Amino acid sequence: MNIKNVFSQFKEGLYKSRIELANKLAFLFSDSKDKSDFLEKLEELLILSDLGTCATAEIMNEFQQINFREYKENNFIFFKEKLKATLIDILNSTASDIKINEDRLNIIMLVGVNGSGKTSVAGKIAYRLKNINKDIIMVPADTFRAAAIQQLKILADKVGAEMINTKEGADPASVVYDGISAARARKKNIVIIDTAGRLHTKTNLMNELEKIKRVIQKEANDCSLEILQTIDATMGQNAIAQAEFFNKSLGVTGIALTKMDGTAKGGIVIAIKKELDITVKLISCGEKLNNLYDFKADKFVEALLD
Repeated sequence: MNIKNVFSQFKEGLYKSRIELANKLAFLFSDSKDKSDFLEKLEELLILSDLGTCATAEIMNEFQQINFREYKENNFIFFKEKLKATLIDILNSTASDIKINEDRLNIIMLVGVNGSGKTSVAGKIAYRLKNINKDIIMVPADTFRAAAIQQLKILADKVGAEMINTKEGADPASVVYDGISAARARKKNIVIIDTAGRLHTKTNLMNELEKIKRVIQKEANDCSLEILQTIDATMGQNAIAQAEFFNKSLGVTGIALTKMDGTAKGGIVIAIKKELDITVKLISCGEKLNNLYDFKADKFVEALLD
């Protein structure tokens, strides 16, 4: 997908967030009485937009250094471009793409709480990789949720990807072991694992995910392992607690942010990066298989503020 299309999809998906943040920024700028009033209102708006306390503090420090007359003399464009540059700097500190190594087994493990969109994202990733002629095998390690295996099978069939057979109630770690064995036997170099939803506060459930990771490390210790946590963007600041807990237990390598088109809380992308230093790698804006996009910091910020 070209950059123009990425920007247009971000802009469409961030519509609610842009209305909440960009429109209010413009009003704030024109309505403020003086520098103190402006900065106080700006800080409140950033917090309410779910940018988080750490990112907000960095932004406020940047604007504290500027003579308030410069805002008025250079107009709102000057102010907005300064804010854009600060946000891009926060988001751009690490690479955000998912790399596929041709010379080794690649395992992409989807984790997250119930309802965060793991199975849908697994299907979308498979769709993307099949479109560039990658050999994939899908592993239904969510063996407890009703119809989860069937849901993944429907997506695999639509995509044209293979999926290993398993039964409802099977041990998830054993299913993953079978998936790795099948990938090697069938000469597939990409394994996509869909796991069951986990409440991050339930220790026994998190232990099961840790067991799956141990199986991967034992049976495919030379693999390229991507542990993607799906986060429902509508959760706002609750997403921070989720990401922190999953990262502590599993070592999350990136985040796939879902339901961006249904929330006004797009600032959570910035909060996650600043507070936890976990990169958002993918954004899902829609239900179609092709509604999955690589996260691009500059395009994201432009779509959020323009």
